[in-house]
Amino acid sequence: MANSPNSRTTAGAARTVITPPVGYPMGNWGLRQGVAKGIHREIHARSVVFKRDDISIAVISLEIAGLTSETVQAIKARIFQIAGIPVDNILLNFTHNHTSPDTIVSLPPEWVTWTTWLADQVAGCVFNAANQAAPVSVGSALGSFENWTVNRQYPEKPVDTELGVITVVNDNGVTIAHLVNFACHGVADGGQYLEWSGDFAGEMSAEIEEQSPSSIALYIQGAAGDIHPFDWWFGNTASEHLHSHEDTRLLGKSLAEAALSLATGISGSQDVALRVSTAPATLPRHQVNWSLEAALENRENLRESLGTYSSETWHAGTTTANSAERHPELYGWGNNEVGLATNQSQPAAVLTVRGFRIGETLISAHAGELFNEIGTAIKEGFPGSRPWVASYCDDYIGYISSRQPHEDIKDIPVTEIVDMKKYRRYYGTTTSPYAPEAGEALIDTAIDVLKNL
Repeated sequence: MANSPNSRTTAGAARTVITPPVGYPMGNWGLRQGVAKGIHREIHARSVVFKRDDISIAVISLEIAGLTSETVQAIKARIFQIAGIPVDNILLNFTHNHTSPDTIVSLPPEWVTWTTWLADQVAGCVFNAANQAAPVSVGSALGSFENWTVNRQYPEKPVDTELGVITVVNDNGVTIAHLVNFACHGVADGGQYLEWSGDFAGEMSAEIEEQSPSSIALYIQGAAGDIHPFDWWFGNTASEHLHSHEDTRLLGKSLAEAALSLATGISGSQDVALRVSTAPATLPRHQVNWSLEAALENRENLRESLGTYSSETWHAGTTTANSAERHPELYGWGNNEVGLATNQSQPAAVLTVRGFRIGETLISAHAGELFNEIGTAIKEGFPGSRPWVASYCDDYIGYISSRQPHEDIKDIPVTEIVDMKKYRRYYGTTTSPYAPEAGEALIDTAIDVLKNL
C-alpha cells in the first residue's frame, strides 16, 4: 500500500532491561559450563516504532544470541495483542551476543519462566515506543568501519565493512533514535567470564546513548555468519586480543564513534515511506558423502579416544580462534556429522524472507546466520542504493554458508572432517543444515522482495 502524500510518519523509541537472574547457566560458549555469578553490563531490548497512515513497523534489537521459534512467536503475538502491529511488520533482530542465555535452538526447562517474562518485556518495550510516537524526520547514511573484522574461514578475503546509520529526529530537532547496521559476530566478551553482558553491541548502544542522551541506539546485526572481531580467524594462535571486557569496550566505543560521526552528516526528510514485503525461500538440505552408520561408528570411536570436557570457564589463553584445536573432545567428537547424515533426507526448509522500507533505506531481513558473501551479493543487487542486510532475525535456523567452503570440503571423509587442526576453519559450513544452493536461492528471493518496495 502506498503512503498518502499528505500524511506524516510518526515514531517513538524505548528500551528495557532483559538481563536474566544470576545463578542460571550461561552456555553459548561450549567451553563455559558454569552459571552466571554477576552482571557486567545489563542486557537490553530496544525498539523503534514507525507509523504512517495504516502501516506500522516495529524494529527491535535484542542483545541476546537468539531464541527458539516458540518464543519468537510468543513475542510477536504479544506485540500484536497490545500494540496492534502485524507480525509481518515486526523486524526482530538479535545482536547474537554470546554472553547471554543459551536459548537458541532449544528451550531448557530452567529458561521457560524467563522467556515467558521476556515476551511481556519486549512487547511492553514496543508498546512504550508506540505510545511516545510523534512526527519525525528520518535520514540515513552509509560509511565504512574498517580494520576491525576478519573472515574467520579465509582471513585473506575482503569483508563487508559497510556501516549503515539511520537517524530519527522529532520536530523539535531532538534525535530520538539511532539505528546502526554492521556485520560482526557477537563474541567479543569471552568464556572466562561468568557475568551477563551486552557484548560490543551493548557497549556501542550505551556509548551512543551517553553522548546523545535523548536517543535510543539499536544495533542491527548484519550478515556476520563468518565474520569475527579483531584477528580471530580460525587457527590463529597468536592473537593479542583475549576476549577481555577491555577488548569489548574498545570495539563497541569505536563503532559508536564511527556511527555518530556518520550521523552528523545526515539530513532527514519528513516524507518517510513505510513499506513491507515478504516471500518464501526454499533451502535444500546439506548433503554429505558418508552414511549415518559410518557417522555413528566414527562418533563412538571418538568418544572413547577423546574423552569428555568439563569446566566452568575457558582455560587461560583460550580464544574463539583456538578453542576447537585445544579441545577436540568438545568440538570434534563426531556428533555434528551424525546430525548432518540424519537430516540430509529431510524435506527442504521453507522460510520467509522479509523486506522493509523506512524512508530511503531498504532492509533485507533474514533468519539464520548468513555468511558475509551472501549479504554482499544482496547489496550488490542495488548498486545505486545499497540496502541494509539484517541477519539473525526471528527464530534461529542455523548457518547459511556461501558456496566456496562447501566445495572445499565436499569430498572430505567423515573420519577426517572432525580433525580440528585441519577443518575447524570451515565451521559454519560443516555445521550448516543447508546446501550451497540455499544461499543462492536466498539471494535471489531477497533481491526480488526488495524490488517490491
